[in-house]
Amino acid sequence: SELNDINKIELKNLSGEIIKENGKEAIKYTSSDTASHKGWKATLSGTFIEDPHSDKKTALLNLEGFIPSDKQIFGSKYYGKMKWPETYRINVKSADVNNNIKIANSIPKNTIDKKDVSNSIGYSIGGNISVEGKTAGTGINASYNVQNTISYEQPDFRTIQRKDDANLASWDIKFVETKDGYNIDSYHAIYGNQLFMKSRLYNNGDKNFTDDRDLSTLISGGFSPNMALALTAPKNAKESVIIVEYQRFDNDYILNWETTQWRGTNKLSSTSEYNEFMFKINWQDHKIEYYL
Repeated sequence: SELNDINKIELKNLSGEIIKENGKEAIKYTSSDTASHKGWKATLSGTFIEDPHSDKKTALLNLEGFIPSDKQIFGSKYYGKMKWPETYRINVKSADVNNNIKIANSIPKNTIDKKDVSNSIGYSIGGNISVEGKTAGTGINASYNVQNTISYEQPDFRTIQRKDDANLASWDIKFVETKDGYNIDSYHAIYGNQLFMKSRLYNNGDKNFTDDRDLSTLISGGFSPNMALALTAPKNAKESVIIVEYQRFDNDYILNWETTQWRGTNKLSSTSEYNEFMFKINWQDHKIEYYL
């Protein structure tokens, strides 16, 4: 019977927490691990759900971390260059030997232009997985037995969901425009692109860029991603892998002194940075472990 199934689960895994709905019970387990490299950080947290009322195992995963902007300024009296991050890319890949473990859903969804990004993904006993947007409260949705809510800030940037398929969830967090309305294509006949130009007429080149306090924090400091996904697996699943890929695409904003005024241009940088973190998902012991 279903009750006997639950008793077996409890005896096998004493660390779980019972969840209930309309007389039905399941058990959830939590685990997490963290990895970092040269200031880049990824923390993967998971809630594993053993549900005798579903024909699959489910795990709700939450990715948090940090990608430094690595903003750099070079220059002299008549020249200046600012290397800055135009796009942050987040890829989360699921892999297993038999290709049976799938990404059932992922958040944030679609394209989000708001400064504050917030989405929730939830699980209900029986195997239902659903997603909702930003809500007024922070409490658990009454229709969910397990809920995972993500949130982050992206001033002057937008989030674009690039992929949401069975093995890959991917997002770009892409620069839109400054609070003064300048973007990478802005143009003035005399001053060129004034994207990060502090003054049209004054300052040395390396001192004529927008102050950090007036820049988006994603440019002055870095980006703190927070993504989530639901994985489904066969009941006999043992292990799988989650690969977290971070990539930062840089631009160069350049100032040149032209006799009486500064002129700005923006172009793609020749550099981009990439880091990868691999986590092992142990479906039998309900553990997440960084291993590469």
